[in-house]
Parts: sequence; C-alpha cells; structure tokens
Amino acid sequence: MTSRATRPLSLAIVDDDRSVRVSLVRLCTVLGLHATAYASGLEFLASLDSGAPHPDCLLLDAQMPEMSGLELQRHLIASGIRIPTIAFTADDTPRVLADCDAAGIKHYLRKPASADDLLATIARATNTVPH
Repeated sequence: MTSRATRPLSLAIVDDDRSVRVSLVRLCTVLGLHATAYASGLEFLASLDSGAPHPDCLLLDAQMPEMSGLELQRHLIASGIRIPTIAFTADDTPRVLADCDAAGIKHYLRKPASADDLLATIARATNTVPH
C-alpha cells in the first residue's frame, strides 16, 4: 500500500445535490486531492461493502433524504468505521452543530465554501498540512 505522503489525499463527498458533487470534485482535482462523489449515504455504504478503500476524509451533507449525513456518520461509527468527517451544511445553527457534534462530527464547513476554507478544514480533520 502506498503511503499518504506519496499519493493524493482521498476525499469522499456525499451530497444529494448533483451540482454540488460535480463542483466539489472539480475543485478537489484542482487542489491536488483525489475525490469520489456519492449521491447518498446508502451509495457510499454500498461502495464500502463492495471493497472500495476507505477515504482519508469524508465530506458529507448533513441533511439529505433517505439517510442524513448524521445517520450515515452514526452508522459508520456503529460499524467500527472511523473516517475523519466534515459536515458540509448550509444550516450552521447551534442546534445543527450540536447534532453533528453528538454524532461524532467535529469539523464543519458552511455551504458554499471557498477553496481555502475547504483545504484548511480537510487539513484540520486529517491532521495534515494544507497544500
């Protein structure tokens, strides 16, 4: 297996909005990150079940239909899967942030986010140095 030092940081993006997924993947590519996008928490879980490697970081929409980002995070933790996670949300009210914290999500990014904010938040979540 290659070390993180010799490969780009991998990011999984889970958001039900196609335009958000496409723009974030493009931005991540420009920033030198390897990003894979998923339309739902269930799609992301299916990729893990099929043997896809765990990403270095997970960027998820806190509020999605079927399975919210918070439900996805709770499922991952209950399954013993620990991935540094960032909640990407347009609603950063104290209640939403408290719900994220209770689900084990310690990093937040408000929609829309700048490239600098994205890199800085990923660096904090993964304990790496931003590009």
